[in-house]
Amino acid sequence: MGCWVKNLDLSRLSDEEAKHVWRVVQRDFDLRKKEEVRLGDLKTRVKREDIKRELLGQWSGRTAAYCIHCLQPFKFLLKSKRRCVDCELFICKACSRYNKTDRGYVCDSCHMVRVLKTGTLEWYYENLRTRFRNFGSVKVMQSLFKRLRTDRGESTGESMS
Repeated sequence: MGCWVKNLDLSRLSDEEAKHVWRVVQRDFDLRKKEEVRLGDLKTRVKREDIKRELLGQWSGRTAAYCIHCLQPFKFLLKSKRRCVDCELFICKACSRYNKTDRGYVCDSCHMVRVLKTGTLEWYYENLRTRFRNFGSVKVMQSLFKRLRTDRGESTGESMS
């Protein structure tokens, strides 16, 4: 049997098992909704930062003397200057984090962009949508819905004689 089942049949589950699966799927939908809200907030913050960096980046003399994120002046030991590996703008230690993979510093704005790209997985879900019409929780919900309709004696589109 392949790893992708065309029709998911949960009709053999007991009522208690079906209720448990239903609660798990509901929890999955709730978590997805919360994650969408979180990522939406993150997208808004990223847009604001992009606008700010675009405006401040026009003053090239200022970007070398001030942190592009917090706008504080650089000082030799107290607030040293670093260059972001993504946007290549200057940032201070407080507004950056070291990335072991890149062996350099990433500003908080570019870090948010990285988190957003990873969190949304838009590239992954687009590929899934094109390959499979219904997947995951949708299949489980459809199967449980069919079961509930047949338990209540509702017609599933077939003639009852």
